[in-house]
Amino acid sequence: MKKNWISAVTALSLFVSLSLPARPSAAAAPGIEEIVLVQQSKKVVHNGVASTSPQPLTMKNGVTYVAAKALMKELSGSISFDAKTKVYKLNFSKQTMTFTVGKTTYTLDGKAKSGAQGAPYVLNGTLMVPIRTVANGFGLSLITAQGGKQLTLSWSMKPIAKFEVSNLKPYAEQSEVSYKDLSYHPRGYKIVAERWENNYSMFEQAGAVKVTHWVQDEAGLWSEPYTVTINVKPPNQPPVADFSTDKDVYKMGELIHYEDVSTDDENWITNRKWTNKQKGFFTPGPQTITLVVTDAHGETSEISKTITISDATLYPEESFHLLYTDIGDKFPLPGKDVLNYSLIPYDIMNQGVTLVRSNSPETIVDEGIYYADQVAGNVRFMTHNANGRDVPVKIYIVATNNNATDATAKIGPVGIGGPNLYVPNVARSVSAKYLDARLNPKSSTVSIPAGQTRILVPAVSDKTLDPGDVYASLADVFLDQPLDIKVVVVNADRNVFATLPSLSVLPVVAHVRGTFDDANRMMIVNRTIGDVKGRMVLADNSIDTRLSGIDKTTDTPVLNSGNYGAVYTIRMNMVQPHTAIVVNGRGGYYAGAFLVNGKLVYATNTGYLQNNNEGAMLYRTGDSIESVTIQFTPAPGSNLPINLLFYPEPPGAIPDPEPATEPPLENIEP
Repeated sequence: MKKNWISAVTALSLFVSLSLPARPSAAAAPGIEEIVLVQQSKKVVHNGVASTSPQPLTMKNGVTYVAAKALMKELSGSISFDAKTKVYKLNFSKQTMTFTVGKTTYTLDGKAKSGAQGAPYVLNGTLMVPIRTVANGFGLSLITAQGGKQLTLSWSMKPIAKFEVSNLKPYAEQSEVSYKDLSYHPRGYKIVAERWENNYSMFEQAGAVKVTHWVQDEAGLWSEPYTVTINVKPPNQPPVADFSTDKDVYKMGELIHYEDVSTDDENWITNRKWTNKQKGFFTPGPQTITLVVTDAHGETSEISKTITISDATLYPEESFHLLYTDIGDKFPLPGKDVLNYSLIPYDIMNQGVTLVRSNSPETIVDEGIYYADQVAGNVRFMTHNANGRDVPVKIYIVATNNNATDATAKIGPVGIGGPNLYVPNVARSVSAKYLDARLNPKSSTVSIPAGQTRILVPAVSDKTLDPGDVYASLADVFLDQPLDIKVVVVNADRNVFATLPSLSVLPVVAHVRGTFDDANRMMIVNRTIGDVKGRMVLADNSIDTRLSGIDKTTDTPVLNSGNYGAVYTIRMNMVQPHTAIVVNGRGGYYAGAFLVNGKLVYATNTGYLQNNNEGAMLYRTGDSIESVTIQFTPAPGSNLPINLLFYPEPPGAIPDPEPATEPPLENIEP
């Protein structure tokens, strides 16, 4: 009996020793929270106050697990479960951990982690998580005692000081600095006081400055200091504008070389604006050139220099531009005189590709089907629209496979222009990107199962057209079976597949839509070009005839005015040495691009041709006869026709006139 009594006392003593904290809560430092747990016990002692967990602290395969719900309650955190993803989310002090039952991978503040001490599991309806993994993730101190049978978790419950600085590298005496206070208390207590050091809104001297912040909570506890180092730079100096020319006096039609020698203390000039910087001048007298430079901080500097243009002529204006205009740049020319240049005849050979042009209604007013047809083989899709609605929209090219077998579409070169508010920008961009895609071909595939509908050219519908935006696309696709194609416009927030059954085909308005065969146009010229001024007329609907087709939504014959969407290949086999090849817009403004002997050339580099009195330089031949190949597609939104102009080598420099006799000194004007 006595032996049993002694055993009972011994067991009770052992239980008490394992259940109580290793040190009393009163001994903990101010602001420190402490939880004591014992293996195989449901008892939880938090700052000396006991409560009960739904499941005991459990060791499994050498890993200690704690009931997540009980732990998060003591931490003043939260736990939630997403039934759809089967993910548990634990939140504590602005940190989040997520777990999935049976997986050792987890996330901490959205970043994937691996190597958890064990995989979470469910015990009698309660999520059990590896306590060391949670402690490490949330930054809790974990101490074991009694041979690992007693665990103590502790953490600070002081307020947390934190702030952001608007500018970590301000300029002394120039930059204003602001501070955003991000301090908080892990348990939501109020912040009642704060203290700062060096939180100046402007610093007087350069150097590293440490800004420190403390906050106090309603319980009177102060945070640890939070410090950010600001590297104050010396005051910014404005840039210094400067340039030089290779001399001070030039003849009319003489090339002027400019050298920008502007400087900045940080070598950070962001903008240069020239006024009257011409490559050459064609009237005698003084010419003042001005340069304004701006640095990254908005500081500016301006300089003007005056050169003198003599009454002697080196090159007449036309010859000068033909010699010195950079490829892709534009220059003035006499538009009326172009009509007197020798016409260069050519033969047209159309080649097989089907063009689907969707350009009507050009202005988007209604949701609907803008074009529909059944096509197969090599197909080019061309769209050009402006959003006239007051809400954003998207354009889709969708394909329905009504065949008994699955179909595959191979997507080839694609060019996208816009969305942009300005038509010339879109015209220039779509033609350049499409030609560049042809030059550097890439491909992808879209599978369309039998009886299903798919987006055919995803790149087209990736863009959203805001109200007023203009948008254009060109896309080459190979379809291995006949597919029903629709060009569809719906509000950007709608699902195209859900909306499509309720849409109808819209009527034609002003512009052209239709399906056109043989939309690749080859022209070969075997005669000599460049011996005299000549011109080649393109897309005029007379010499260069229109593609004929059918609007399959109405079964109406149509002509492709302007041949938009067609691809031209012009091969000229005998172009004379030193011949300048120029594009000249005849119908109004023109913005586009060309491939010249495999090199992309914009028309123009910095804008567009405004009228028929401007030309853009495309190419110059060298010292021998050349074969020149030009590819282009009439740019959607630009005006047609265009002419290719061919200029022979400009004449040599005009000899200097006989120098005048130097007047006697007494006759010189002061």
